[in-house]
Amino acid sequence: MPQTLQVSPTRMELLKQKQRLKMARRAHDLLEDKRDELMQRFFPLLKEVRGMRKEIKEKVGQAYADLQISKSLTSEAEVEECIMWPTQRSGLDISGYTMMKAPEFKLVMEGDLFCYGLHGSNWKLDFALRSFPDTLHLLVELAQREEDLNRLAREIERTRRRVNALEHILIPRIQDTVKYITMKLEERERAHIINLMKMKEIAERVEQTSRD
Repeated sequence: MPQTLQVSPTRMELLKQKQRLKMARRAHDLLEDKRDELMQRFFPLLKEVRGMRKEIKEKVGQAYADLQISKSLTSEAEVEECIMWPTQRSGLDISGYTMMKAPEFKLVMEGDLFCYGLHGSNWKLDFALRSFPDTLHLLVELAQREEDLNRLAREIERTRRRVNALEHILIPRIQDTVKYITMKLEERERAHIINLMKMKEIAERVEQTSRD
């Protein structure tokens, strides 16, 4: 239950609290707009991440299926011998920042993908090896999207807590404080009027006595 703020019930304080109430309502509206905008970003990104996960799962499954078929066409030992000494290297460079201010990585690959000759290899092994670099690019991109998604979720939660704090704690507390100060000022005004009336009555009695 909201409680009044510890303030002095003066007209100056009343004006100050009314201004605070106006600013709090404005901040509440802005934060609600921000929360709605973040939610509009969140759900399309979530859909994109789910689609990328499905695509990567299919690509990895197909690549390993091609690799297994390759081993059956020749032999597992020959396939392992073909890929024992890879000549391609990969690394990551920061190419910029995402919309959620997370570092954006760029996959850098150097060297020849095919590190073997025709002996002991087959066309299915070529297919399998071609799939892995594409999948690696997708994995890096997926990691970026998931980081953005996590940051969006955290920002949405922070914004939601601020909206709730303003809506259910601060704004009602300021409203109660304004009512409290208004009530106290009205009481003082009534007391002042009553005192004036009493003073007038006493003055009239004194004047009447002096005449008598």
